[in-house]
Amino acid sequence: MSPHEVSPQSVSAARALVTELAAAFERGWQPADLIHLARRGKEPSDVDLAATAILFDAGASRSRERAPREWASQIQAISEQYASSRTLVSRITWDDDAFRSLAAGLLFEDPYFPISQIGDLARAWSKLAPWTLLLPPPSTWPTQRTESSYDGAGTEVDTKVLNRIRGLLAKAESTDYAEEAEVFTQKAQELMTRYAVDSALLHRRSGISDTTVNARRIHLDNPYVKEKVHLLTEIGDSNRVRVVWFSDLATATAVGTPVDLQQVDMLFTSLLVQATRAMQFADSSNRGGSRTTSFRKGFLAGFASRIGHRLRTAETKATAEAAEAAAMAVADLLPILATTSEAVDAEFERLFPTTRKSRGRSVDAEGWHAGQAAADDASLRSGARPVRR
Repeated sequence: MSPHEVSPQSVSAARALVTELAAAFERGWQPADLIHLARRGKEPSDVDLAATAILFDAGASRSRERAPREWASQIQAISEQYASSRTLVSRITWDDDAFRSLAAGLLFEDPYFPISQIGDLARAWSKLAPWTLLLPPPSTWPTQRTESSYDGAGTEVDTKVLNRIRGLLAKAESTDYAEEAEVFTQKAQELMTRYAVDSALLHRRSGISDTTVNARRIHLDNPYVKEKVHLLTEIGDSNRVRVVWFSDLATATAVGTPVDLQQVDMLFTSLLVQATRAMQFADSSNRGGSRTTSFRKGFLAGFASRIGHRLRTAETKATAEAAEAAAMAVADLLPILATTSEAVDAEFERLFPTTRKSRGRSVDAEGWHAGQAAADDASLRSGARPVRR
């Protein structure tokens, strides 16, 4: 692959693509957002092209060393998921011929790659309207990220704790035995609850007056996107996390503390796996007319509604257990926990001052009741619920 075998038009197209990508980042878009848009587009190969441009920009801007950790995590996830793009970018030498090398790499992977497609994606990115700025854009990044680089933009959650939680939930999702899954999920919930409460108490005892509140985007894929949002919202409502939904982009934004955001994200992923598995089982049963889209939508809606009810019912008991573990009265713990909810509400209103509540809609009755029954069997115990803060 010689960087001198490409046309000036190809180099110009590659440069324009990365330029529009950088401009989109400045307008509030993040790497994962653009990959999500490409997956929803009409041209399948746009996903690999977008991943290549994002990884190229990450190398040129040294985002892994400079960006907020959430941004760097997105880059790492894209690198792991799109191996061909990672390999292509790894061959590039970061000098004056970098854009020529990028264009050559695209043609090396596919000699018939249409240069016009690069221009089409660049134009699509140029038309993206400004979006809510959730992370500092590249133009504001320091030369080298430090622990104090992004005060108020993120607080690291203990990696060891998160890995233990992920491991327990992974076991719950993989087992075919409901009782075993319930044990794993209960242990994960207990760990999440203790960590969330301990974080709140440590925050107060350290004399820190401000509560760090972040926002992160959660991208949802078809099918049954609205029903998945319902599940996410129910989980968020029970975990001090507020959720806003952008239907045109199939993207939700969750607002909460770093601890609670991680918790909701993991719990949502786990319960979505359980709901999907239960729905497929119900769908394969001999139910006559239940093999329909309306049944599945009703199933997921019923599952989400019942899960939300179970979480709220468990709230009082979990709060009391957390207070006992902390050797303090519930009446003394509640004001501390309420501080977080107030901070989350304030940040949510700042970011999204003009939101409106979505309207309910009718669903398949058979699916609804089947989903509620499946939620009762989901791996969740009231005593392991996170407390409301």
